[in-house]
Amino acid sequence: MKNRPWLIGLLATFFGIASTVMYSTQALETEGKPALQKLHGPSEIASTKAHPKVEDWEDPEVCGGCHERQYKGWQGSMHSISFKDPVFQAEWALAEKAVGGGAMTKLCGGCHTPIGILTNTVKFDPKLGKHGGFTTEGVAEKGVSCDVCHTASGSSAKTSPYGGPGNNSLIYTPGTTKFGPLKDAKSPYHETQFSDQHTKAEFCGNCHNIFHPDNKFPIEHTYDEWKQTPYAQNGIVCQDCHMVPVDTARRVADEMKRPKDLKDHGLGGIAGAGAENERSLVHDHGFVGGNSIIAPLLGVEGGEEHKAEAIKRLQSAAELDLFVKPIDATGTYELKVKVTNQRAGHQLPTSLTFIRQIWLDVSVTDAQGKVVFRSGELGANNRLPEGTVIFRNNSVDKDGKNTVNPWEVAGFTEINTIPPKGFRYGTYAFRLPAYSAGFTVTAKLNYMSYDQYLADKLLGKDAVKVPAVNMKTLTRSFDPQGRTVAGLSQPIQRPAQVARR
Repeated sequence: MKNRPWLIGLLATFFGIASTVMYSTQALETEGKPALQKLHGPSEIASTKAHPKVEDWEDPEVCGGCHERQYKGWQGSMHSISFKDPVFQAEWALAEKAVGGGAMTKLCGGCHTPIGILTNTVKFDPKLGKHGGFTTEGVAEKGVSCDVCHTASGSSAKTSPYGGPGNNSLIYTPGTTKFGPLKDAKSPYHETQFSDQHTKAEFCGNCHNIFHPDNKFPIEHTYDEWKQTPYAQNGIVCQDCHMVPVDTARRVADEMKRPKDLKDHGLGGIAGAGAENERSLVHDHGFVGGNSIIAPLLGVEGGEEHKAEAIKRLQSAAELDLFVKPIDATGTYELKVKVTNQRAGHQLPTSLTFIRQIWLDVSVTDAQGKVVFRSGELGANNRLPEGTVIFRNNSVDKDGKNTVNPWEVAGFTEINTIPPKGFRYGTYAFRLPAYSAGFTVTAKLNYMSYDQYLADKLLGKDAVKVPAVNMKTLTRSFDPQGRTVAGLSQPIQRPAQVARR
């Protein structure tokens, strides 16, 4: 892996929240399994092995010997660098120093390096990086690796204090048996066991739901968002969109069918080298979300391919529409930009909804091409101007003060993310010069992992410029009555009276 200085990125599960309240050791009863001990609170993570060691888990390179397709996808994924991501490391360090007592080490690490937490090999070094950093050993450095998912033998979600999956409520049984969704899997190298939980959205929800362990507030709730959607109602789970190519995920959303039910999906093949039978569908392991930055910047093999898929996913997620009407005879118009979450099975944005930014950049030009209105243009400082329409939630601490520090978040005072198959509007007013033949509106929907201010805070001022991804652009021309036209010609005197509509 190449060495780079300060880098940017934000994981689909960026980090969790800690509290000064620590969980006591608690017996955990699971159906058909022995009582366990929760030793890593406030993370819910647990192991059936009393004192697991890093060596109990397989290195992903070994897995790649037989599962080349899956390994290649994982290499370029955010899962593969969930521990090393420098932005996560910086935020994690700030959180640990703010809370103290190792709470943040365990909670955040429970999802970003489960092996490191279960083996007690994660250490905080205040001398690393700008704010301090964390180290671990061996395969634990490789974040959410193959064995992290395929040694998960159960879940304590039903008995968790949050009433469902979250804060990594998975139970691990490290060793030679690998758990997965195939009932007839056979391997010459390891034992296999069918796991029903690997077929369900709840499996992903174990880490893609993060709750404040003190006030129980859902800081990240991607799984809970999904539960309320048409996708869930149609049996479409996380794996159906995030373990297939983006083009297939687009079909899943448009046809509201699981990949296995799509006609000519083209995802067949063998699940591993030496397999006797070809399967009708083999899942990819890229887990592509919206992060197109950190993997290629870290020089991860497959990172460029992952970047291209992430941008493609962002650009397929939403649709735009424009509505214009005159307000009066003086040339004042109302413009509404409709943003529809067409193909994401959760909110846009999801995960850290108070940090991630999806916003509208809107411009209006007259018949001569002169800009008469602009909103949402990134400034020279790479920050958004006041009044920009941003689709995100506003987070506050227990005293009602605005905060983007996850360990402080106690609630949302505004919810403006876009629900699946739902929409929200950006609404504007502008004035057109007299005698104009009409005007042209261009609306751009853009995405940034987080504000430039946060990047400067975490990595140092001007250490990196946060890039923006254009998700969708729509341009449409209108006549003075607000009717859509193919193009604009010579100036026409505005009617003396324009009826309200």
